[in-house]
Amino acid sequence: MIFSVDKDTQSLNHLPEHQFSSLGILERQDLEEWVIDEPRILGEELLVVTSEFEGFEDTADRLDVLALDTSGKLVVVELKRDKADKTTDLQAIKYASYCSTLTAEDVQKEYRTFWNTRDNEEYSPEDVGADFVEFLDRNLGGEYVTKTEDGWADFELSDKPRILLAAGEYGIEITSPVMWLIEEYGVDITCVRIEAHEHQGRILLNTQQVIPVTEAEEYMTRRRQKQEKQTQSGEYKTTLSVLLERDVLAPGDIVVFDKARVPDQANREWDPEDDFWRGRVTENRGQSDALEWLYDNELCSFTGAAKELLHELVERDRDKVLSGYEYWTHPEFEYERLYNLRDQAVTGDKRQ
Repeated sequence: MIFSVDKDTQSLNHLPEHQFSSLGILERQDLEEWVIDEPRILGEELLVVTSEFEGFEDTADRLDVLALDTSGKLVVVELKRDKADKTTDLQAIKYASYCSTLTAEDVQKEYRTFWNTRDNEEYSPEDVGADFVEFLDRNLGGEYVTKTEDGWADFELSDKPRILLAAGEYGIEITSPVMWLIEEYGVDITCVRIEAHEHQGRILLNTQQVIPVTEAEEYMTRRRQKQEKQTQSGEYKTTLSVLLERDVLAPGDIVVFDKARVPDQANREWDPEDDFWRGRVTENRGQSDALEWLYDNELCSFTGAAKELLHELVERDRDKVLSGYEYWTHPEFEYERLYNLRDQAVTGDKRQ
C-alpha cells in the first residue's frame, strides 16, 4: 500500500490502487516503453537488447522485451498491464526456448539493430561491444569480458535464459505452475507485480517481486547452483574452456561436422576425411579464433565455421542463429557432439 503525507499538516492519505486499463495506460505503447526507458521498473538492473522481438524461425511470435541481466544471462520479459492471463507463463517458456540458441554476437546484433532504429543513430559493433563490456564488467568486476577483432563483446551466453513475468495481478493458474517449475526443475522464473496509483495528476508505479518470495530466493538460488554444478557450467565458463579443462579438447585436435546436421539438399557428400568437413582446435582461448576450418585455413569460432560451412552447402543465411558446439563432433569420442560432451561431464580419459 502507498500513502501520501502532507509535510505541513502531517495528514496521511491512502492512495488506492488502480488497474492500468482504468487509467488509460496501454500495454505496448506505455508499459513496454517505460520498461525500455527504465528497466529498473522491473525491480532490477537490466540491459535492454530489443523489444517486440520476432527473430524466430518459422513462427510469427514476438516477445515483449529481451534483456541481459547483471550476471550475463538473457532475460525474456513478458508484460501484462493488468492480470496475467492463463497462458502468460507458457508464452514466456516458449520464447525462452526460442532464445536458448542465441549467441553473444546474435544478441549484440539485435541490440545494434534495435537501438540504431530507436535512437536514429548508427552504432558500430565496437560501440555495441563497449556497451556490453561496460555493463558486464561493472557488475562482474571486470574479470570476464573481452572483445573480438570485429569489436563485439566476447562471451558465451548460457543456454538457459531467465523468464521474468510482470503484471498487475496473478492468479493461481500462473503462480501454481511457476512455483512447481521453480521447485521441481530449477527453472529461473521471476514474477513481478506492478501496481499503479494516481496522485496529483501523476501516475505512481510500485514494483514488488512476488515469486520467488524474498525469504525463499536465497534458498532457491543455492538449489539451482547445486543442480548446475554437476555440469560445471558457470555463467562465464564457456563450452570451449570447459572442454579444454576436461582434456576433451586440446590444441591440434580435429573435429568433424556432424553428419546428422548435413542438410538434405547439400551439394556435397559428407566425408570425415575431407577437409571441408573438418576443423582443427587452435591454441587460442578466444571465442573468435578457437578453430581453424581446414577447408580455407581461416581462424574462426565453432559457430562461425558452422555458419560458413552451411552457407557454402546451401547458401544458408549467415545471420541465422545456431550454436556451433551442437554442429561439431569429436572423432575420438565416437563422433559425439561437443555440446553433449560438455553436458555429460565427459573427461579426456574417455578418448578412444
